[in-house]
Amino acid sequence: MEPIPPLPPLENLATEAGELSGTPVVIAVFFCAILLVAARDWRAVLAAFMVLYLSATVLTLQLLQPQWALLRVIVGGLVAIMWFLSAQRAGWGGRFLPFRHQAGVHARPLSSTTAFRTLMALTLAAVLLVTRPNLPLPLVPPEVRLVVIWLAAFALLQLALGDEALQVGVALLMWLVGTQLLMSALQLDPWLIWLLSTVELLIGLAVAYLMVARGPAPGPSTQEESG
Repeated sequence: MEPIPPLPPLENLATEAGELSGTPVVIAVFFCAILLVAARDWRAVLAAFMVLYLSATVLTLQLLQPQWALLRVIVGGLVAIMWFLSAQRAGWGGRFLPFRHQAGVHARPLSSTTAFRTLMALTLAAVLLVTRPNLPLPLVPPEVRLVVIWLAAFALLQLALGDEALQVGVALLMWLVGTQLLMSALQLDPWLIWLLSTVELLIGLAVAYLMVARGPAPGPSTQEESG
């Protein structure tokens, strides 16, 4: 049996990932932010959440050393795992997941209709794209500036539309992701990223607790009995 080859150095991974940066990463962030606001299925929210953190990692590679970018993946992965397990513990269900579906429990639809949330997200996206030449933060690279403002704007929209703990948690973490990219672009003390990463984990833990405390959505049989 051949031994497992060692992992390549972080510098090599950073070089390879840096080749993916640019317009594709920015577009990925745009679509993830729209999906995080518009999606009603928590599984789609978690998928877009992880893609957003991976895209932020690639952008961070252009600004800081690779170990700081790796921290983005670790934090995002830990938060996503906490939320995934909390959704299962709360009984949110989901037949596409490798867990037994509890009787009478369906995947919880998040607040508002998909059409309304999508319309609001697309309207905000159009406004940001039209006003792009007049965006502030002139000392920040153009693609990073657009991503930071995009995430901040969609975080505020998510806070305005959301009434579930998961939605609020996603909005707060989108805001923190944009803040960390801004700090990295301004070449501030990277140790502040440790502080913000700790705040991210605490927010993720609090949201996970609230998801379990809220419990499952009532199934049709429960609704009939209550009616």
